[in-house]
Amino acid sequence: MDSNEHNKVIAFDTLFSTNHISMLKIMLPYMDNQIQKSFAIYIKFLELNYTIEFFKRNSAPIYSCMEKADSPDMFRLCSELLPYCNDTERKQIEQIKSIFQGMEMYREMSKTMEMMKDFMPGMDNMENFSNLFTGNTSSEQEAGGPDIMSILTNMLSPEQKEMFDLFGGNQHDE
Repeated sequence: MDSNEHNKVIAFDTLFSTNHISMLKIMLPYMDNQIQKSFAIYIKFLELNYTIEFFKRNSAPIYSCMEKADSPDMFRLCSELLPYCNDTERKQIEQIKSIFQGMEMYREMSKTMEMMKDFMPGMDNMENFSNLFTGNTSSEQEAGGPDIMSILTNMLSPEQKEMFDLFGGNQHDE
C-alpha cells in the first residue's frame, strides 16, 4: 500500500475521531484482556457517536479533507482497494482492472485512428491504414498480406481482445 492510500484511511479516521478517543486507543493495549474487549466496543461507540454529531453540525461533503477527482478513475480505485482484499476479492478486482484497462486501450486506439484520419486524408478505412504501415496494395491484402489491425489485436490478451471486440473493435472486418 502506498502512502497516498494509507493517508486516505488516516484522513478519514482522523476526521471522525477526537484527541480523547485517540488517547483511549493508545491506552487499550495496556489493559487486561477482558477489559480490552469492552473498552474497544466503547471506543467504537464513541467514534460512531462523534460521526453522527459531526454530520449534524456540518453539511460539507467528507471529501473536503481529501482531494476530489474531477471524474472517477476506476483503474486507480481498483488499485487502491487491492491491499485490503482477500485472495478471492483480489482476483475479482484484478478482472475489473483488466476490463477498465481494455476499455482505456480501446479509447486510446480509437483516438489514434481518428487522429490518423485527420492527419492523412484518404486513410478513412482500415485497409488504407494497414497499407500505410505494410506497403501492401489492395491485391496484396486480398492475397493474405499482413493486416496492421490483426497484428495489433494479436498483441492483446484474450480478455482484452474480448473487450476490444465488445466495444466494436472488429468493425474493420465488416
